[in-house]
Amino acid sequence: MSYHRFPICKTSGKVRFGERKDIKLALRQANRNRSQALLNEVPCSRREIRAYHCSDCNGGWHLTASPECVIRLVPAARSEHTHATAAGAIRRTGADFGRIGSKVA
Repeated sequence: MSYHRFPICKTSGKVRFGERKDIKLALRQANRNRSQALLNEVPCSRREIRAYHCSDCNGGWHLTASPECVIRLVPAARSEHTHATAAGAIRRTGADFGRIGSKVA
């Protein structure tokens, strides 16, 4: 027999959280698990991202997960802009605000 800290919804088959604070803790733990898996470079199956109120559970809450997204890498388009142009624009913009210690009119 398996033990669950929270009961299971008979309609959806998902874990039923009784209060909103339980949902927040569960989402935080799922986020921690994803971060830890990323640091250890191992796959993680935790994809819960939000919670919703279930009308069938008599006031219960459920977690819902994002679909697994497939990342497809494509070559970047060549740009005609150069870094020198952007750096010059930043320098010109910074000059408008004055420097530290100087008086701005």
